[in-house]
Amino acid sequence: MNRLAYEFSDAQRLVLDRYTAYLGSVPQTFNNIPLVFERRRASGHVATVLAGDSRLNSVPFNERCLRDFRGRINEAQRRCRGYVADLTTFISESLEISRRTSRNEPINQVDFKLYSLSRSKTWKLFPPTDLPHLIHELTLRFYELGSEAGQLKYTIAEVHETSFGLGSVCFRAMDHRSCQCHSLPTVIQELFRDARTAPAWDIAYSSADPVVRAAEYKKGVADLFNGLGAVAAQVSVFIEELRLRIDTAIYELLRAERVWKLGELNFHLAAAKEEADESLAMISHLDTWLSE
Repeated sequence: MNRLAYEFSDAQRLVLDRYTAYLGSVPQTFNNIPLVFERRRASGHVATVLAGDSRLNSVPFNERCLRDFRGRINEAQRRCRGYVADLTTFISESLEISRRTSRNEPINQVDFKLYSLSRSKTWKLFPPTDLPHLIHELTLRFYELGSEAGQLKYTIAEVHETSFGLGSVCFRAMDHRSCQCHSLPTVIQELFRDARTAPAWDIAYSSADPVVRAAEYKKGVADLFNGLGAVAAQVSVFIEELRLRIDTAIYELLRAERVWKLGELNFHLAAAKEEADESLAMISHLDTWLSE
C-alpha cells in the first residue's frame, strides 16, 4: 500500500474526536437555553422562545456512530485478517495438490475435502459439496467484508451530510436573542454568563468575559465543522478505494469458481490474494490511525 497516498494525521483524528465530543455536548447546551430565557424573564425582560428543530434528532445517533466507528474498523480488520488467512491457506493447499498431481488436473476430479476450509465449523450459506462450492464460501466471506466497508463509508457520509443541517441549527440558536425586548445579549453570550449553563468545550478562553468566550466558542465550533468536512471526505475516499480492492478480490474469486483446471484456479487465487492483502493493509492503516 502506498501510505503517502492515504496518510492521515493526528490533527485529523483530533477533529473526529472533538466533533464526537461536541455532539455529546449539544443536547445539554440546548437544554440550558430555556434556563437562559427564564433567567432573562426573571430579570424583567420580555420572554422569548426558540423553535424546535427536528435536525437535532440526529445528534445522539451520529454521536454513537462516531464512538462506535473505531470498534467497527477494528472488527473489520479482525474479520479481514481471518479471511486473508483462510485464502492464504487455501492457496498453499491448492499449490501442493498441483505439485502432487498436475496443473492440468481437472477441477471436478479434485477432492474438495483435501482443503482444510472444508472442515470449517461455520458457513455463510451451507456446507459445500465440491471444490467450486468451497471457493464460493471464500467469495461470500469477502462479500461480507465488502458490505461492512460500504456501511462504514455510509456512516461517515451520513455524519458529514447531517452536519450541514446541524451547523445551521446550532449557529441559529447561538445568535438568537435571549429576550424579546433586546437584540443583545445573544443566547450564546447569555449561556456563558453563568458557569452552570456554559457549553462544554475543550479550549482555554482568553478572557472571563462572556462576550469574548461566546465569540471564541462560535469560532471554534465553526472551525470544527469545516475540519470535519475535510476529514470525512478523505476517509470516504479511502474506504471507497478499500471497497474497490475487496470487489476486485471478489471478482477474481468468482472467476476461480468457473475454471476447469488447477493451474487456472491457482492463477486467479493469487490475483485475489494480492487484492486481499492490500485490503488488509488499508484496514490496518485506518485502525492504527484511529488508535494512536
